[in-house]
Amino acid sequence: MAGEMSLEVLFEDLQKVNRALRAGSLRQGDLQITRVQWMILRTLRKRPGCPIGQLAEKLDVRPSTMSQMLDRLEKMGWIIRRISSTDSRVRTVDLTPEGERVIRAVESTWLSRLRRPFEALSEEERVQLVTLFHKLAQAIPADRGVDDPDGQAIPPDRSVDEPRGPHDFATGQGDPVDR
Repeated sequence: MAGEMSLEVLFEDLQKVNRALRAGSLRQGDLQITRVQWMILRTLRKRPGCPIGQLAEKLDVRPSTMSQMLDRLEKMGWIIRRISSTDSRVRTVDLTPEGERVIRAVESTWLSRLRRPFEALSEEERVQLVTLFHKLAQAIPADRGVDDPDGQAIPPDRSVDEPRGPHDFATGQGDPVDR
């Protein structure tokens, strides 16, 4: 019973953090981006030159639906479609520099929103939080679906003191999302 209660509290707290990060971060100023568009951009950052069919499969939509979504992103100048260099029947998708700018703007907002509550923790608590959250994330099965665009786990032999991606929360340096 106590274990279930702990999981319920963890779930509720994770939802609260997620809502705080998402609140307005995808719609700010002249930047208007939907959650699905955000997932597409993040997936393309992790998988440059991704074929449209694989992108549709990764995000669990029909290829025709993906093509419509990509039409909008292309009109906004955030992505570019190309014919594959290895198979002329396949179209691939890449981010444009503007698409990268959009990702950086949203991530910057997330960092700003998370930095203040994170600073309320002691250095030891920060390291412990990151370590435990990383351990929890590693225990999640490899087939994680839409919310994990990279589909790659961080090698378990990495030290807690090493930045896990371009961002290291302990120092506040770099990119918060690329883990």
